[in-house]
Amino acid sequence: MQTDRPNILLLTVDTLRADMLSCYGYPEQITPNIDALAASGTRFDQAITGGSWTQAAFPVIMTSTYASMYGGCLGPLSPARPSPVEALARSGYSTAGFSTSPLLSRTYGYQRGFEYFYDLLPSERDPRLRRVKGGERLLRLTVTHHLSGFFGKRMRPARLYVSAETLVDAVSKWIHGSSKPFFAWAHFMDIHWPYHLEESLSTAREISQAWQDMGHLHRVNWNGATINAAQRAHYLELYKLAVRYTDGQIGRLVESLETEGLLDDIAIILISDHGEEFLERGQWGHFETNLYDEILHIPFILHHPRLGQGKVVKQQVRTLDVMPTILELGGCEILEGMEGTSLVPWIIGKEDESLESISEMWRDSRHMVAIRDGTYKYIWDSRHPDRVELYNLSEDPGERRNVAGDRPELIGEFREKLEDHLRRAAATSAAGRIAEPEMEAEMIRRLRDLGYVE
Repeated sequence: MQTDRPNILLLTVDTLRADMLSCYGYPEQITPNIDALAASGTRFDQAITGGSWTQAAFPVIMTSTYASMYGGCLGPLSPARPSPVEALARSGYSTAGFSTSPLLSRTYGYQRGFEYFYDLLPSERDPRLRRVKGGERLLRLTVTHHLSGFFGKRMRPARLYVSAETLVDAVSKWIHGSSKPFFAWAHFMDIHWPYHLEESLSTAREISQAWQDMGHLHRVNWNGATINAAQRAHYLELYKLAVRYTDGQIGRLVESLETEGLLDDIAIILISDHGEEFLERGQWGHFETNLYDEILHIPFILHHPRLGQGKVVKQQVRTLDVMPTILELGGCEILEGMEGTSLVPWIIGKEDESLESISEMWRDSRHMVAIRDGTYKYIWDSRHPDRVELYNLSEDPGERRNVAGDRPELIGEFREKLEDHLRRAAATSAAGRIAEPEMEAEMIRRLRDLGYVE
């Protein structure tokens, strides 16, 4: 079906590292469907996220403003931020959002601008034994699950988010009945720790291991527990299985678009909000304090038949540019207050400069900023403002040699950029930070098991 303006589908995959995709160089082919999207569209080789974790990253993606603007990012999304989704709706797009993360829900204001917004919530509850003192320790024992299996019960951990399969079913159903043109956003959570694909947990050993993993990862996150080589291999294998599973479901969604006759006139944008550390700095997960490229370098793929196929943009771009690009594809003007730029000129070869990126960790009284140009990255920490880091990415892509002491002139230039950014963020503070929402016990449990609260 042809329309004057393309249908637009934004797919965001939580915690997906770029270097885990074959199209970004991973030696195992575990993502054939995402790789196919890249082959039929444009792959951005150096895409940088604006935040080191979900709450810092998503205001950048959805509003093209920085985490530290409009009072910060910890509460609900500030209504003072620009709303590209509203702009699409005003221009005649049918809009729908599908959230599987508690941090991207109505509770946090992410329904703004969507005609239809679906908080896809898991219906499962943990076994009662977990609420008993000492019960969680028992759930980590294989014998507990042998005994429960004897009585016909399976006490695996409750799902923390709905599966990619359920999400794809919901998105496909809505697209089938939607008016055109449409803009739809779907967020996948299956790659987020604790990584287990719950439906695959069938044996007593698998279920007890899942409980052990969940407890261990929580201690790693909050209490500094270590991960040995065997545990690292185990968690990495779980991560890869989750990546493979998510890729398969994305393939099923693309297949449904083809069945509907929509694939020839749709823009599909696939990105991640941030990556995941696999002990590169001695930690595991996406700690807010990590502003290195295992966290900040994310996949960014844009499939659109009108823009050609098999393209690779080598220049640095940003998640800050996602919504400006979508607005241009939808025939809408960039909104006042948006910080990014449309990437269409880079795709069609009219621009060849790298875009300077700013990535942030914003948490309570601590603020960290990474500024990355085509060659260097500068990292500033409000707790140690005089101990900055500078890395020459062309010579040291692993960011192991801090050369700040060798390049005082560059430090001065980056400091001016930092101060300008902080001034511009402060200028939006009149809009005010919205307080953290009141949450029910079930949401607090989900956030705890996802590693967001202690």
